[in-house]
Amino acid sequence: MKKESKTNILNWKNCISLSLIAYGLYIILWLIVGDEDLTVENGGSFMAEMLIDFVLCILFTFMSLLYSHLLFRFIPSEGRSYKRLVIYTCLLFLLNNLMAYGMTEAYNRLLESSFGEAFYMKNVYIYGMIATFISCIYSCAIYLESYIQANDEKSRLETALMKEKEIALQSQLQSLKAQIGPHFMFNNFSILSELIEENPTLAECFLSNLSKVYRYIIQNLERTVISVCEEIRFLDSYLYLIKMRYGESVVVHIEDSLRKEKKSIPPACLQLLVENAIKHNGHSPDAPLSIDILRIENHIVVRNLLSPLLSSIESTGLGQKNIRERYALLSHQEVIIQKTDRDYSVSLPILNNTH
Repeated sequence: MKKESKTNILNWKNCISLSLIAYGLYIILWLIVGDEDLTVENGGSFMAEMLIDFVLCILFTFMSLLYSHLLFRFIPSEGRSYKRLVIYTCLLFLLNNLMAYGMTEAYNRLLESSFGEAFYMKNVYIYGMIATFISCIYSCAIYLESYIQANDEKSRLETALMKEKEIALQSQLQSLKAQIGPHFMFNNFSILSELIEENPTLAECFLSNLSKVYRYIIQNLERTVISVCEEIRFLDSYLYLIKMRYGESVVVHIEDSLRKEKKSIPPACLQLLVENAIKHNGHSPDAPLSIDILRIENHIVVRNLLSPLLSSIESTGLGQKNIRERYALLSHQEVIIQKTDRDYSVSLPILNNTH
């Protein structure tokens, strides 16, 4: 069952309560002014006059609430709230006065009589002004309450969405860590074991870079973004390991300006793209694989010349999918992938995030 809105303007209990308040204000005004013309001069008893006054107060109050309901429904809510309230107040005042004028004219014409100047100028219009005043205060309070509730709900949903994004992002990072860790360590420990026997000094240098790479993976994959300059330093250590493994078969050029860039990208993105390029392209000392990492406007572009393998490895697309999904959680900017007959490139947006 749908729960009735607490902010429903057209509520009978509230209508009666506001009518009593309007009638009370009318009586107070009548007592203060002390003008007998403020009562209906129809020759009836005092109680009949009071009853007519009360019925008119109920009528004007209900119609004011009905106008308020319709006005808030059809006045555009875009833009500043105070403009909407000013437009609403002016229209409500105009509608109540038009109703007062219509009632006066209809009553005079139907009964072929005249209420006199006092009634024509005061009574019906006074009901309209009092009803306008009370309806404005009540409806504006209802509107502001709804506005605050909507903003609170919006903030709550945004907070919940941010938490969901954070959970999804951490899940992506944990998946990436599991993907990099075993495969990466197995290959490099094999190289290290060979170096220890052949060249202990080189093995020590290799181990130092290996520890830097693995420390980066352990520490920074918990972060959503990392500065470009930190990512490049990590990539330098990773490329040292690549050089030890492939020698001159893989050549990577990094634009110098990226080494000073303080803006951010998701961690390990460049390493994943370099790894994918090496995995899916042929390379040898005679025909090395060339990979360029450069900045084009507000993107880091990782580009490599295509060199198809004799026996191609089927791509799972997990690495690029991981990068795309992480960017989707962090920004509206998209990762751009382009492939031509000659080369393959991935453009990563540089983010302003600092944490």
